[in-house]
Amino acid sequence: MTKTNDGKKFLTVDEAVNLLPDGDTIHTFYSTGMFVVGGDWDRTDILQKLSESDHIEIAGEQARAMSHGLAAYNEGTELSDVLFIETDKGKIDRFDPLEIEDEV
Repeated sequence: MTKTNDGKKFLTVDEAVNLLPDGDTIHTFYSTGMFVVGGDWDRTDILQKLSESDHIEIAGEQARAMSHGLAAYNEGTELSDVLFIETDKGKIDRFDPLEIEDEV
């Protein structure tokens, strides 16, 4: 994983594949602003999407809370074209634990 100064965490294809859930299909969604459009993809299609993406990133807290902890996209892509990909909660939590801020 490569971390940037602005807090983004980029993954290799292999790192991303290791975070996917088991099974032949993987759920995804696109965020179109006010709506989320989701659907199941075949595992082989997800693997192809990951290998063809310019960037694979650990998604933000909200997407992770929805069990979609990966974001795959190409350079210059608008948010509505970022594919959020289902992840295995245990695997991603071990790989990149969420930092919980203590409330005062």
